[in-house]
Amino acid sequence: MAELVVDPVTRIEGHLGIKMVTKDVETKAGTWKVVDTAYSLTNLFRGFEIILKGRDPRDAFYITQRICGVCPAAHAEASIQALDQAFDAKPTPTAVLIRNIIQGAYYVYDHLIHTYLLVGPEIGIVCKYPPMIPPVLGKGGIEKGLGSSYAKCVQAQRIANEIVALWGGKFPHHMSEYPGGVTVKPTLDRIAKTIEKAMAVWDFCAHVAMKDLEAIKENNEVFGEKVSEITGLNFRGLQDLGANYGNFLSYGLFPDHEDYDNWWKVQEGEAGYREKAVVKAGAWMNGDLKPLERDKITEDVKYARYDDSISGKRPWEYEMTVDLVKKDKPNAYAWMKAPRYDGQVMEVGPMARMMVTFGEHWKFDVTNPITGETITVDWKVMNPKGSVIDRVASRIIQSLWFTAKVIEWAIELKSYASGDIVNKEKIPDYKFVPEKGEGWGLWEAPRGALLHYVKVKNRVIENYQCVVPSTWNLGPRDDQGRPSAVEKSLEGCPLPPLSVPEICSAVWGEDYGKLLTQALTPLGLAELNMEPANDGNKYNVSLALAIVRSFDPCIACGTHTIQIKLR
Repeated sequence: MAELVVDPVTRIEGHLGIKMVTKDVETKAGTWKVVDTAYSLTNLFRGFEIILKGRDPRDAFYITQRICGVCPAAHAEASIQALDQAFDAKPTPTAVLIRNIIQGAYYVYDHLIHTYLLVGPEIGIVCKYPPMIPPVLGKGGIEKGLGSSYAKCVQAQRIANEIVALWGGKFPHHMSEYPGGVTVKPTLDRIAKTIEKAMAVWDFCAHVAMKDLEAIKENNEVFGEKVSEITGLNFRGLQDLGANYGNFLSYGLFPDHEDYDNWWKVQEGEAGYREKAVVKAGAWMNGDLKPLERDKITEDVKYARYDDSISGKRPWEYEMTVDLVKKDKPNAYAWMKAPRYDGQVMEVGPMARMMVTFGEHWKFDVTNPITGETITVDWKVMNPKGSVIDRVASRIIQSLWFTAKVIEWAIELKSYASGDIVNKEKIPDYKFVPEKGEGWGLWEAPRGALLHYVKVKNRVIENYQCVVPSTWNLGPRDDQGRPSAVEKSLEGCPLPPLSVPEICSAVWGEDYGKLLTQALTPLGLAELNMEPANDGNKYNVSLALAIVRSFDPCIACGTHTIQIKLR
């Protein structure tokens, strides 16, 4: 048994450490270290709920976006939907379409940047797929295919962000939503520019990203076969990395602008699937789909640095105060809490959205509304308990799908161009703030299920709570001692005592290994992902990091203050 800690984990948002305790596995080829148990070390404290107390509730839309510079738009939407409910002001159809365009374009940016720049480098290297490897040889290398998709992604995500800025005023931290609607008008110029830019993003998603996915899937078969042959481990490939409980949770995404009641009722606590939305809501429990029920969401804190008196409660059943913070609590190892749904550990994120909406076979046509070009999505889930490759597939497929929806919504918006952009019946003027109110925003950030809760009293915020995706995926063990989705996903992951070039030489041949050595050494990366353990040896954590990164961690969303000790 050995113990090693990777801290900080890079190519994620925020500050995260992963502690892994190993065990030995004997095969015909030798003895290998694999992860026995893992611990997600979230080393910060979130204070935004405390900051918001006593403020004008309308401030929450702007302030909560500052929780994160990567996913501000998602926090904005969850916040504004909580405020819609607190103000009792359903958004107009025009406003819903505009909100959907903002969020759809933002989603595409986020999924693409994660796929190619954060989790993609490991996948490109181990699957020997040069277009997804970072362009370390510059323009000359890109022209030969090394990092070509990586470079094209940088351009595509920038264009997607320009769509957000068209409607939001800027990105990050857009400015154009308001309780009951939006503050931006649907001009023909904005609509035309949206379609023009979305068409460029479609070209990348349909003709680069989808082809990259098929290539990775094909090369993954060889990778799995070679690793099994070399190690004697039963290893099929990336589908055997990152499995956990088989429970998936989605709050739904992109409501129907003509039937907002179908969306709204779930916020009010009614069980439902939000079946009129593009992405459905629900809880997938090992093959059994159940409707989403708001009041089944709770948080455990036995291993988090908070007072045990709040453990097991719904987030809105208490107020977060400094007195509840217990930074020296015995046995606590995280600042994140451990959210649970109906008492169960859940995975949230892109794969959860696909499982809840389509089950285990994602087959549907995506058609470009302008050109009529149709791409048939046909992906059979490779591991129903979750995997690295299924999560990557979900993001690429959703990028294509949501780009088509942005074009569709922009075209539809022409018919609503003269409609009200705010609910004038409920919002008579921009000075109106209710004396009291309560609201829940149940939205999906790219990383997964996102909840904002607001309670208004005397026209100011009395209580505000956030339950964010990375707390679901990367929180600590719960009161029953069950690991979080990421902690569970790391169990069984191989940690070979071989460098990245040595592994790639064994799998793909010596020429490939030499090429990687020549590329990594000048950059000071000859021992890339080689981490020391307490047994005096170094182990390669590339596969473990691929698992962690496949969840697209956003630790700043879950935690917000760091304690620094100076020596």
